[in-house]
Amino acid sequence: MSGGLAPSKSTVYVSNLPFSLTNNDLYRIFSKYGKVVKVTIMKDKDTRKSKGVAFILFLDKDSAQNCTRAINNKQLFGRVIKASIAIDNGRAAEFIRRRNYFDKSKCYECGESGHLSYACPKNMLGEREPPKKKEKKKKKKEKIHTA
Repeated sequence: MSGGLAPSKSTVYVSNLPFSLTNNDLYRIFSKYGKVVKVTIMKDKDTRKSKGVAFILFLDKDSAQNCTRAINNKQLFGRVIKASIAIDNGRAAEFIRRRNYFDKSKCYECGESGHLSYACPKNMLGEREPPKKKEKKKKKKEKIHTA
């Protein structure tokens, strides 16, 4: 097979979203269709405002299919949402460039300090649990029981 990454078929392309929805909001909305791995909202490079378009990456393609069927042409917050299985997985250049949020003191949803994006007051649906910190595997010293 030649040419780039084949889309996983488990990414849903959603458009006409309300601009006010944050990653967390979308994560919560779409989690009812399956395990959401990643939410990417397309934002204007200069204003950092949402373009109302997002890619929702699910763990498996069934969830993505169900999600697409469930929400395409449905009203969400007063707008008719379009949803389809993403053709290109959102693998545009701007999508691949991982933004590293070095400044952990500021919320990257709204830029204010004092809270992180998980607890941002701009999340219409409230805060969500931050992702679990990865446990460092501690080497357990096996106690050798001598009788």
